[in-house]
Amino acid sequence: MAKQKPPSPRPHPRSSAADNPPRQSTPAATIQPPSANTGFKAYGWLALVLVAVFVAYAFGFGNGFVDWDDSEYVFGNPYVLEPTGEHVRRLLTSVVALNFHPLTMLSLAANSALFGPGATSFIVTNTFFHALNTLLVFGLAYQLSRKNQWVALFVAALWGLHPMHVESVIWVSERKDVLYTFFFLSACLAYLRYRKSNAVLWLMLTFCLFVASCMTKAMAVVLPLVLLLIDYWENGNSGTTQGWKTSVFIEKIPFLLVAVGVGLVATNVQAGGDFHGWLLRIAEKKDAVGQEPFAARWFVYGSYGFLMYLVKLVAPFRLSAFYPYPENVRNIEPQHWLGPVAFLCIAGYAVWQLFTAKTERQRLVVFGIGFFLITIILVLQFMTVGAAIMADRYSYLSYFGLIFLIVYSLYRSTSLSPARFRLATLGLSAFLILCFYRTTQQVKVWKNTETLWLNALQYYPDNDQMREGLGDYYGKNNRIDEALQQFRAAVDNGSSRYHCYEGLGNAYGLKNDFPKALEMYNQAIRLDSTKSDVYYNRGLTYNKTNRFQDALGDFNKALALAPGKDTTVLTARGFTYLQLKQYRESLADYQRYLQHKPNDPTALHNRGVDRFYLGDRAGALADIRRAVALKPDYDEARNNLRQLEQAGQ
Repeated sequence: MAKQKPPSPRPHPRSSAADNPPRQSTPAATIQPPSANTGFKAYGWLALVLVAVFVAYAFGFGNGFVDWDDSEYVFGNPYVLEPTGEHVRRLLTSVVALNFHPLTMLSLAANSALFGPGATSFIVTNTFFHALNTLLVFGLAYQLSRKNQWVALFVAALWGLHPMHVESVIWVSERKDVLYTFFFLSACLAYLRYRKSNAVLWLMLTFCLFVASCMTKAMAVVLPLVLLLIDYWENGNSGTTQGWKTSVFIEKIPFLLVAVGVGLVATNVQAGGDFHGWLLRIAEKKDAVGQEPFAARWFVYGSYGFLMYLVKLVAPFRLSAFYPYPENVRNIEPQHWLGPVAFLCIAGYAVWQLFTAKTERQRLVVFGIGFFLITIILVLQFMTVGAAIMADRYSYLSYFGLIFLIVYSLYRSTSLSPARFRLATLGLSAFLILCFYRTTQQVKVWKNTETLWLNALQYYPDNDQMREGLGDYYGKNNRIDEALQQFRAAVDNGSSRYHCYEGLGNAYGLKNDFPKALEMYNQAIRLDSTKSDVYYNRGLTYNKTNRFQDALGDFNKALALAPGKDTTVLTARGFTYLQLKQYRESLADYQRYLQHKPNDPTALHNRGVDRFYLGDRAGALADIRRAVALKPDYDEARNNLRQLEQAGQ
């Protein structure tokens, strides 16, 4: 019988370093302090952030409309104020303020139908969507940061409370911003679900959300590029080292086709078109694209706008509703040359990191800067659109990339040191408090047209567009002398804006100085002969001076330039026909008008007069009686009714 082999001795617990080489250190990005996820009540804090967003914007719930696009979008748009079935159908094919965005217009019409035409409901609805977007930002940052609640919370808080976003939320006309961002962010989250589940239904949902986003604002066309950027980021997070699969690009083809189609429509309508007759222009023809589509100086100014977005991200001061170009764009000032330097350095650095990326830090730079550039590149003024070098609203979606980059970078650099991590938390919290305060102040700037332009004028006191806006506001509020002061200041400063002269014409007309008013209208038409309102206002002045044939020509021109303004022009032209004793033409205009405004006592009375002269005494009596019933103190109608009734006895 063989002897049993003795057991082998176990090694002593205290082994040498040579026996057990040290483990490789885990990358900093994968180490999380306990407070980042474990036991951290992020959802309670997220609820507090959403409350803070509502509180900050509640300071603007009493604001009114501003007379800058709000008239075209809401308070001067009969299709929104009276959302009948026919009006809703027209909104689906209408160009409004040089944009085709039917879902935006439908949402405004729904706002009007449900809550009335007051500004408050529109602003509250915008804020509601902004809060939803803040929630979506949290979800997107949470997924992209590998479910890091600390990162997601601060990204959402900074994005939701940043004062640069006030313009997109508190300005009623920017319903398109909050709405397109809602669909855009939802599409990004749906795409992340698709990547994890590989279920085609999620990809189909992503596509549907993309189309909805494009139908609210054309800037959404960049989503396919953002989806590729998400692919890039997620591939790195999953440790994928293989090249991109062909299927990743093939599945984006439907998105790209939609993007091209929407881009063609947007380019056409921004140039003042109606997309080859497919769309209806509600207002008169305008053109947002500059006369010189590209010049080297526009790269300078576009780059300078890019730099200022970066500056205002961390220093949100001197915010203005309007950032005008220099008076002489050909004479580039020294500070503007900082723009190309910053743009080339930052974009070049991101591209270099893209081709050399081996670490999460490098990929984070590519993702953050890439998201910002992709979502804002179309509105950097490399090709002039409008008269502003930049606009706060263009940062609304774009800032997500930069904020995510900053917060996640702070987390990575401080996560291994509790002291530094607490300092980063305190620093971001302090900046959040600043953002909250600045937002509460900025929403008050948008209280009305006067506060808006007075705030902007303190930074750009010689700007004629701001003085034009103020002059309009004062004129509409019967502050005629103040209106004259603003328009004269603009003209004396060398303004070539037609509307400054039109505004002077309106002011002189209200002061019954009709020769001076006609002189100003004539100058406005010499500067721009495509504006419906100028012909309409000059026609009203011709009526007051009994030049009815001249007035008729102007009203016809006004309607030809803006067919959608028929309800405004028809009554004036009907009156002119009446004075020219062209009763059938006058009757036709009042018939068309009263289909939209059946309870207008003046139109009813005048139609009654037309019917009387055309031999329809019964129709005349019915119209004039109704006019008196609607307006008992209507003396002219009461006198005519008395004469008709006495003549019939």
